[in-house]
Amino acid sequence: MKAILFRFAAVLISLVIVALLGEVALRLLAPGRGKTVSERERFCRFDHDLGWAPLENITRAETADLVHQNQFGLRGPDDMQLKKTSGRKRVLVLGDSQVWGFGVDQSKLFSAPEVHGTHEEILNFGVSGFGTDQEYLFYLLKGEKFDVDQVVLAFTPYNDVANNLASKQYSYLKPYFTLNKGELVLHNDHVRNSRVRNFIRRFDRECRVWNLVGDGLQGFANTLRPKRKQKHAEHNLVVSDTDRAGIELTLALLKQLKEAVAKRDAEFYVVFIPHKRRVEKHLPENHPFVPLIAAGLTQMGVRYREPYPEFLRSAMAGVELFNPRDNHFNVAGHALFSKFVIDTDLARASINYYAHQ
Repeated sequence: MKAILFRFAAVLISLVIVALLGEVALRLLAPGRGKTVSERERFCRFDHDLGWAPLENITRAETADLVHQNQFGLRGPDDMQLKKTSGRKRVLVLGDSQVWGFGVDQSKLFSAPEVHGTHEEILNFGVSGFGTDQEYLFYLLKGEKFDVDQVVLAFTPYNDVANNLASKQYSYLKPYFTLNKGELVLHNDHVRNSRVRNFIRRFDRECRVWNLVGDGLQGFANTLRPKRKQKHAEHNLVVSDTDRAGIELTLALLKQLKEAVAKRDAEFYVVFIPHKRRVEKHLPENHPFVPLIAAGLTQMGVRYREPYPEFLRSAMAGVELFNPRDNHFNVAGHALFSKFVIDTDLARASINYYAHQ
């Protein structure tokens, strides 16, 4: 028995030594390898009310892309004010990592003046990983302090509905709502910070060897999974009972957000995020959740804009609109998306799109 324990200890110590040597070698010889790319880890902190919240006053260069979050934790200029300082129209845009701008330089975001090309001021309230529930709470906690003309919610159909049903997302605890006789009930008592969780996250963030091994194992697992026929699967997506419950909850959240915005004498509308897989496969319609959400918005008197047809036309013309490794907009995608946030002919033509089909 002692011999077995001795061998086990020897193997364990050897692995630790190899890992330490590998860590040193990576940091010295390949400083870019093995770094975590989770924007939540690098640009957010624990927050009891939201689950996680953006860090204030932080600037980092992610590969070749500059990321700067100002004194409010927003990707915007440092001279941003709570009150309007000019006669310019001011638009606050809520959303997840699509709005935040994963993989895109600060100067290329849809909210940058040089991209949207107007005198309007666009406040980028995107936070990576947020669902509609957290976006609603973020508006109540921070957005209401800003004097704006319009509030836009960018809705990501392929994950926002699931996010809204979850009490934990991307390994983070988060607040969530349930419906009780049509009324929203907030649940956040479970959202607590943890030293163990913080240690694990810091280890994941700092240990290059761990990240490389994890990436390798994930890649190997992906090769073992049977490949689905994506186009056939996209054509035959089924809206389940759980999905419908999530859509009902989402619409209740949007109604509450609309009422909160109205109290601030601002206009509220929704812009749908085009689903990358469907755009690239040239499918005629956005994600199947979108028409259902759109119908609910029309019923409650909320206008929406649907960029999907224009994204589809651009993709069929050969324009690349998304990052190759994920679902996020690239620079061209942000430029096109900006035309649906501000008042352009494209935006006006897309208003309440499904009501005209």
